[in-house]
Amino acid sequence: MKLEWLFLTIAPCDAAEPWQLGFQDAATPMMQGIIDLHHDIFFFLILILVFVSRILVRALWHFHYKKNPIPQRIVHGTTIEILRTIFPSIIPMFIAIPSFALLYSMDEVVVDPAITIKAIGHQWYRTYEYSDYNSSDEQSLTFDSYTIPEDDLELGQSRLLEVDNRVVVPAKTHLRIIVTPADVPHSWAVPSLGVKCDAVPGRLNQISISVQREGVYYGQCSEICGTNHAFTPIVVEAVPTKDYGSWVFNQFH
Repeated sequence: MKLEWLFLTIAPCDAAEPWQLGFQDAATPMMQGIIDLHHDIFFFLILILVFVSRILVRALWHFHYKKNPIPQRIVHGTTIEILRTIFPSIIPMFIAIPSFALLYSMDEVVVDPAITIKAIGHQWYRTYEYSDYNSSDEQSLTFDSYTIPEDDLELGQSRLLEVDNRVVVPAKTHLRIIVTPADVPHSWAVPSLGVKCDAVPGRLNQISISVQREGVYYGQCSEICGTNHAFTPIVVEAVPTKDYGSWVFNQFH
């Protein structure tokens, strides 16, 4: 869905766009919290900028060498010194409280997720394993995901962001993503989902997400992993639960 008015274009943004300055649209509560915290901090930054700018401009205006050749010698002011000590200490408190709540919520792991997906980083592709459906070596839901070369892209596909096999997940469902590499350090990062998890050799890192709306979400490796670091994109497609069940069925038949 897209709305155009004059020179403005408003559309769900789940991938990077040219000259983009802001965040991608949030698809998880975590990303929405990140955006809200960013806006809250910017509110305080604007207040500080206006206050400090006013003081500077006032000082330059009233203490100009032509307007005031002999400026008044102010040694100290008790009131202003108290205010300039109290207010800068209160502002970080208003910033710290919501940021701590967001950090703890991002670190929280769902105890009983509906689906567990293992993302394995390689040089330079990814392997995804849906652990809940692996009953044996012959009966397993595992596939590799490679970036689509520029010459093979279809109309509407994004360069260096599209893959041959997407990670399909059900919307509005608690998911657990286990991230690990098979060789060198990698990273699993999808901005719209508010996710960035490093893949460290010899370790299993896990994150919990719940995609709140259907759509296709693009990400990239954010850990320099070698020559083709820029050619390991991540594509997550959130679909209704019914369509997800059909997709799983088709993978085995």
